[in-house]
Amino acid sequence: MTIPPILRDMLSLPTAPFLEQAVLESVRQCCARLKHVTLSTDRYGNILARYSHSPQSRTPLVFTAHTDHPGFVSTTPRSRGTLRAEFRGWVEPDYFIGTGVRFWSDGAWVKGRVRTITKPGELNRFTGRTPPPKELAIAVSNAVAPNSPGMWDLPDPRTQGECVAARGCDDLAGAAALLALLERLARRRARAEAYCLFTRAEEVGFIGAIGAARLGTIPRGLPVIAIETSKALPNAPQGAGPILRVGDRTSIFSPGLTAFCERVAASLARRRKSFRFQRKLMDGGTCESTAFLTYGYDTTGICVALGNYHNMDERRRRIASETIDLNDWRSMVDWFEALVLDLPGYAPAPDDLRRRLDERFKGYEPLLRKSAAAAASRSPRT
Repeated sequence: MTIPPILRDMLSLPTAPFLEQAVLESVRQCCARLKHVTLSTDRYGNILARYSHSPQSRTPLVFTAHTDHPGFVSTTPRSRGTLRAEFRGWVEPDYFIGTGVRFWSDGAWVKGRVRTITKPGELNRFTGRTPPPKELAIAVSNAVAPNSPGMWDLPDPRTQGECVAARGCDDLAGAAALLALLERLARRRARAEAYCLFTRAEEVGFIGAIGAARLGTIPRGLPVIAIETSKALPNAPQGAGPILRVGDRTSIFSPGLTAFCERVAASLARRRKSFRFQRKLMDGGTCESTAFLTYGYDTTGICVALGNYHNMDERRRRIASETIDLNDWRSMVDWFEALVLDLPGYAPAPDDLRRRLDERFKGYEPLLRKSAAAAASRSPRT
């Protein structure tokens, strides 16, 4: 099985919270080649890509994905072969000591190994999770420029059966899926309008998404579908199709928008036998959907199941490549395209579920009223 170039290239890039420049530049270069795609950047560096070509009268959707991955940032220059680095994101402390890392410095990878934890982390009151280290001493072979992004020293993207394994699928695979959607729309010159928001610093508490929501980077009133690679769960396995994420650890998402995504997926499954999807509560963590929901957007989520979440191989208790199923990823892009091109599209009010409930009630309301009156007449008077 071959990795699609747009996915392979994205998964090869260095990134860490607040140091997503390589990924963002790749987004700019890719979108610059696409007709009917325009870009804008907000004051926090989030990129909003808009596809618009003779759009029909339906509400445009907004897809979002973050461009960072838990990682390191070099802080103190190398002294006697050791540099200090900060860790941003969440990985359990037990995975660090003795593990290989690599820093992207002056256009090349510089490899190293974690020696000691110099500053332990503080408990995250929001997540309640075990804190990762705040600072580490890392032995490196060559000089590393200050403020360079670092990742675990893992191989470039490669296939493993039906899966692709990479240094960081979360959420570069989601960002690649958005680019794949834009490429498809541009190639077919689709009569449609859609937005793709590439956010920053999700791994330290969806900071870029909060900034975008507060600024109104996404036009108010538009529905938001946050795209993730979410930790595979026993009831949400890899290879069973992309997942309609009805909620996360913190929130339940907008039911009308979730129902719309499910309707489109069910229709696609009837037309295309190879397409299948899941509908699950993915409560392994909190995602950007919660941020946009909190700031007043209709929001839901779509994801693919992620193996070795945050590079933690829990069975062998060591750092390992993250994995996603390639068929899940391809089907997710198919789903995006179907959502954008659906007629009549998403209507925030009245939603389809409310309409169906009203129709059902209308049919049974006379019987409900009649039976209630009959029961009242048989009841003893008090």
